[in-house]
Amino acid sequence: MKVYLFLSGLFLNLCLFGQNKYISSVSIPDSTKKISKDSATQFAEIIQASEMKRMVYYLASDSCEGRELGTKGNDRAADYIAHEIEQNGIPKFGLNPSYFQPVNFKWISWDNIKLSINDFEYKHMWDYLSIPRENKNLNVNTDEIVFLGYGIETSKYNDYKNLNLKDKVIIIYNGEPTTKEGKSYLTGSSIPSSWSLNLDLKLDAAKRHGVKCILIIEDKFKELVDLNRLKVLSPTVVLDIDEKPENEIVNVIHLSPWVTTKLLGSSLKKLIKNRDKIKRTGRPQSLVIKTKLGIEQHKLEQQVIGRNILAYIEGTDKKDEVLIISAHYDHIGMRGKDVFNGADDNASGTTTVTQIAKAMQYAKSIGKGPRRSVLCLLVTGEEKGLLGSMYYVNNPVFPLSSTIADINIDMVGRIDDKYKPNGNYVYVIGSDRLSSKLHEYNESINAQYSHIIMDYTYNAENDINRYYYRSDHYNFAEKLIPAIFFFNGTHEDYHRIGDDPEKIDFNKMEKIGRHIFLLAWKLANAEKRISVDRK
Repeated sequence: MKVYLFLSGLFLNLCLFGQNKYISSVSIPDSTKKISKDSATQFAEIIQASEMKRMVYYLASDSCEGRELGTKGNDRAADYIAHEIEQNGIPKFGLNPSYFQPVNFKWISWDNIKLSINDFEYKHMWDYLSIPRENKNLNVNTDEIVFLGYGIETSKYNDYKNLNLKDKVIIIYNGEPTTKEGKSYLTGSSIPSSWSLNLDLKLDAAKRHGVKCILIIEDKFKELVDLNRLKVLSPTVVLDIDEKPENEIVNVIHLSPWVTTKLLGSSLKKLIKNRDKIKRTGRPQSLVIKTKLGIEQHKLEQQVIGRNILAYIEGTDKKDEVLIISAHYDHIGMRGKDVFNGADDNASGTTTVTQIAKAMQYAKSIGKGPRRSVLCLLVTGEEKGLLGSMYYVNNPVFPLSSTIADINIDMVGRIDDKYKPNGNYVYVIGSDRLSSKLHEYNESINAQYSHIIMDYTYNAENDINRYYYRSDHYNFAEKLIPAIFFFNGTHEDYHRIGDDPEKIDFNKMEKIGRHIFLLAWKLANAEKRISVDRK
């Protein structure tokens, strides 16, 4: 699962006071009710814990090197999954038959980065911070910069008014002007405006005025560096078609308080005086500052080809409609000699999807296959920002208009602290966000067959973990395709080297896998496709 980082406590507070639109309760099945047995359960029983164990132990072995996108270990894992699909009798498909959808990525890192003040060079990530993806190649040598308050441009408050800033370097404060009582001049209340929460607004304003580079004074510089360390030390990965044009980028450098004092020199007192006047009056105050500043920024870009993996089981009379069952197979790779094997995240989901594909294909092989087609989609690049699934929804193998739903599986092999030692549960996220029928089907399948505790806690609109936005189903939901996400929670080994196969509960995986198969079977065979009736 992708790590989702944010700083804003305000966002959390606003969410906590929000109203829940979606189900967030725990659904406990009636364990006294007899479990149904029919042809669907016979197909579900193809999914076996022993086979799941075999697959997870390979995918989470050191030979796969943590399966990071762009590595030999990731390629080795992809080839293994494709071989499993072939062994299960699922044919390649497409104009040029294959199990793969190639995805072009770009790795971006700093090749050279320097910042000097009065010919003294300062240290990146100690004195200042600049993130490769947020910048373009730049060379600056200037004898002056412009203090521009907070870098805000609105009808109520405008730092840019009557100023020509084309090709200038500006320095601004984070946030927005407030009174001594802490009220924003923009909102008139203690709740700040979007200018405090969304840096892009300030970058867009600077771009409109032709600014060359923005320097931002960061009171919490250390926390900012800690939050963004991996974005600098590890290459940033983007889809090759996902980069902003160079003319749409304004370079941005975050300054520590200490290096800010060095940059401003004798002008520091004037700047503080101007800032205090802004707070006192609510009116912009700019200042031209004489200082010798040098900036060099040059990026290194490397093309990387990744692969989504496709296991397609063609339907019968409704074959033009497609159900997608997804999981990501990539993980976070190696750090030095340490291998992050990612048994739970997400060899567990990858294995579950592959075994569901096997059960679907078995049903088809005996003439009882699903009415709708089923695409089991193993995506790459999830750990880099849900990139493989993002690529798929923008380059779908089957029209999105014909895609009835996405069932996504991410981390279903462990038991979290809330449920230890009882493994008979699963967190369900997104089931009622777009389609009430999808939620209804999941509950009815559970009551009839599975008898698993369905915990919807993380489906709450105000869930501070934001899990709904952190796995591959979200890219489908954004396209208004109903999506349901099965997840077993985090644990002490999440994104750590201890996420190993011997800690996986394979019997639990088997039970969840069979439940998901039965839900997929219901969706694929229903007389009518589920509809979007909520937005």
